[in-house]
Amino acid sequence: MNTKKVCILSLVASSVLLANETIKLNDIVTIGTKTENTVKNLPMQVDVITAEEIQNSGASNVGEILNSEGTIYLKPTGSNGATMSIRGMAHGDTLILIDGKRVNGEFSKTYELDRIPAGIIERIEVVKGSSSLLYGSDAMGGVINIITKKPTNPFEGDITVTHGKNKNSIDTTTMGTVGNTTYKLYGGYLKRDAFTKTESTDIKVMQSGAETAPSALVGGGNWATLKSNLNDTYFIERAYQDEMTQKNFGVNISQKLNDSWNLRADFSYLKEDKNANYISTMYETNYIQGANKIKAKYVPAEQFDKNNRKTYGLGFDFTPNENLVINYNLNFSKYEKDRKVYTDLWKELGYVSKENSLSSANQSTMKHTTHDIMGNYKMSNKSKITTGGEYRQTDVQSTAYSVNDRNYKGIFLQHEYQPIDKLHLVYGVRYDKDSIGEDETSFSAGATYEIVENTKIKTNYSQGFRSPDDRELYVDQTSPSGKRMLGASVIDTTSGKTTTWDLKPETSDTIEIGFISGGDIWNFDITAFQTDIKNRISQVTINNTYNTFENISDSKIKGFESSISIVPTDEFMGKISYSRISAKNETDNTKLSYSPKSLASLTLSYFPTSNIELKTITKYAGTQRDDIDEQIKSYDITNFKLIYNDALKNTDFFAGVDNLFSQSIPEELGAIETVNYYIGMKYKF
Repeated sequence: MNTKKVCILSLVASSVLLANETIKLNDIVTIGTKTENTVKNLPMQVDVITAEEIQNSGASNVGEILNSEGTIYLKPTGSNGATMSIRGMAHGDTLILIDGKRVNGEFSKTYELDRIPAGIIERIEVVKGSSSLLYGSDAMGGVINIITKKPTNPFEGDITVTHGKNKNSIDTTTMGTVGNTTYKLYGGYLKRDAFTKTESTDIKVMQSGAETAPSALVGGGNWATLKSNLNDTYFIERAYQDEMTQKNFGVNISQKLNDSWNLRADFSYLKEDKNANYISTMYETNYIQGANKIKAKYVPAEQFDKNNRKTYGLGFDFTPNENLVINYNLNFSKYEKDRKVYTDLWKELGYVSKENSLSSANQSTMKHTTHDIMGNYKMSNKSKITTGGEYRQTDVQSTAYSVNDRNYKGIFLQHEYQPIDKLHLVYGVRYDKDSIGEDETSFSAGATYEIVENTKIKTNYSQGFRSPDDRELYVDQTSPSGKRMLGASVIDTTSGKTTTWDLKPETSDTIEIGFISGGDIWNFDITAFQTDIKNRISQVTINNTYNTFENISDSKIKGFESSISIVPTDEFMGKISYSRISAKNETDNTKLSYSPKSLASLTLSYFPTSNIELKTITKYAGTQRDDIDEQIKSYDITNFKLIYNDALKNTDFFAGVDNLFSQSIPEELGAIETVNYYIGMKYKF
């Protein structure tokens, strides 16, 4: 399906259909300004995924929820999680929050979307474009704030059970109020099978600097042994989705002391076991030639991960009067990772056991401590001041790299002002200090103006930045693919890296202008944007020997995004979205990799009765470029869902089929399941 067909189909459908869950102009959100505002009053583009959409999605985690969003691109990367792009920005440029607090884990962030269970989520707020003013580093491309469920009754909760073609899960939430105490308990269990494809791999052995098939090796000794031991070709069940067992548990308690003071405490725990088969780019044998081990390439390998995370939080809300609110949060997170890579060809490669064939290991403990305080003062009904400060400290102990404690400090000031009834202004400034980097000052200013009732124009300018993370600076290990990974500050003469260099923070300037309008049965918005990025940090391969990180380019990303929804009758719903993006490396005039030129989605719903919904979601990704600037073809995927609310007393049923028409994605992007079904039920009490 090409882009033009998607657009035409979407426009035709939108003229007769509606998605009432997408008429969200009056939704109250906190992400854009850290204060309560309606979507239509915010100068930046904000999307809301509602509780109803999440409940009816059949999703097990945040990644599966976001994958149905038309303007967010998730590139499947098999056993390495999924990388996300908002408006063509890199995965690491998006900050992930839970109830306004940073999610801390691995620096790559590729696993995090799979680790947040859907059962605990009330709604998701997504702000597009830089939000460094309020959130500092890592928010250069946008922010995803996951709002968890809050009690509205003395005692309530739910249990959701899902069975799918490759997964089984159960999520439960219990919450309520006892006097002045509010509590919430939640837990989740997910067992996911690996999704694999049978593939062949042609083994190569490095002899005299050349890739040589085992049968073509010459010479005696170890060369002859490898020639005898190894076949030229092996078959492997290669994983494009890893096997995983995941457990989540958490508790939140809030105690209201009086009309002015409220205390909060929370704890959460994650345990995750994963394994996957893949093909290693480089694998050392246990045979020595000269002073070095002989290396083999394209060897079947298996990766095992055992990860766990504990988080603790304390905080208070102080409201001395109706015009002033002060919030403070102290959060501590401890993330432990244990990764090992082995090969089933251990005997052929000269090892005494599979355990002895260990090729890559990463045992890490990452501790994050965050203090943040924010005050909001309402000067009048048309003027509001928000100010705050943040202090973060990171302590990493890892076999992958050695690093001293690192801290970040930031303060910000924001003013919301309505000089006339139709005009709403938001502007502010932030200052950040990284203990090992440079000072950064970020400025933001935006406005919305109501042309006529329910029709506004929006404009926003924002600066952003991202400090290089510890991995980009200090990593010193063999990656699971078998290649050396060396941070910018690391020297490793055996790999050929003999110098160090400083990584400067990435900085960005984003300007956007939009139009938003809505009526009783319809809603439309369109936003044009441009982001200029300086000192973009990229992973590069040097002489095909090792990977490292450099400030290699300046980039420009520009485009537009739009959506429309319409409501002709109570029986029909629909929403379409379309975005067009041009993402270019300004330094060498090439396209940025893995950034589709266009994205489109079409959501259609039909209600044969008031409590039964039939829904289809079609998502299209346009052509894109890979790391060597080769074009990757476009593709589209259609998912089908059936939701039966209150089929029994307090019980909902749902079912669905993802990739209904068994479409494949370009092989450069990996592979996905075809006709991937699931069924489930939710009991509410």
